[in-house]
Amino acid sequence: MDADHGSELERLRARAYGPNADIEGDPAAVARLRELEDRERMRTAPLEAETEADPDDGTDPPQADPEPQEAEPAPRRPLLRSRRRVWVAAVAVAGVVALTSAATAAGVSVTAVDRTAGIAQTDTLTADPDAQLGSAGYLGFDPEQTRGFADYYGLTVFSGVSQIDSEGNQAECLIALDTSEVREADSPRSAPRGIRVGGCGAGPFPASVEFIVTSSFPEPFRARYPVGTAMQFVLDDGNVGVFSADG
Repeated sequence: MDADHGSELERLRARAYGPNADIEGDPAAVARLRELEDRERMRTAPLEAETEADPDDGTDPPQADPEPQEAEPAPRRPLLRSRRRVWVAAVAVAGVVALTSAATAAGVSVTAVDRTAGIAQTDTLTADPDAQLGSAGYLGFDPEQTRGFADYYGLTVFSGVSQIDSEGNQAECLIALDTSEVREADSPRSAPRGIRVGGCGAGPFPASVEFIVTSSFPEPFRARYPVGTAMQFVLDDGNVGVFSADG
């Protein structure tokens, strides 16, 4: 192959196999590339070596073939193979990522949950402007941010702001205690000793109290809610919702 054809072959190969391959859109260039590659393969194909006969074995030298055998051209390289393989690999990886993401999403799909599903609300407590707030200090509430609710079958509920952790975060809390333990402002400073259950909220989550009625609860409360009844008091916009479920 002369120098001109050699240079042409190199240019066409660069267009076919190089990083900026663009030969696929040029059918004439593709045909020319194949023609030049076939010529090169024919020129560089090794010729079958002749076998010399041993002069002492008395055999005739092998007869030469009447016509030389043409070497079978080697398979042509696929055009743009590198770019296509990279593209196919990228598509495969994207598919795996998509499937993995879908599987993960399926495992953590969000379903609305009603925290009181199937539980009856039995009452709503509203703030009592005449409530005695003397117990606020003993309960850990700021008296300036405390609300009291009227007696509820022997229990009195308070809501107020209190510190809820060592970092100084504050939140609204609920406490229910035996009405007989409620102190007036000038009462002796002793902590309540009867029933006392409470809980606090966090950020947008409301304060709530959950408990099981036991024999220690006031008799009026046990008459309304038998021993073993599951109870929940939930603070909601200044009111307290009362929920109950049979034990």
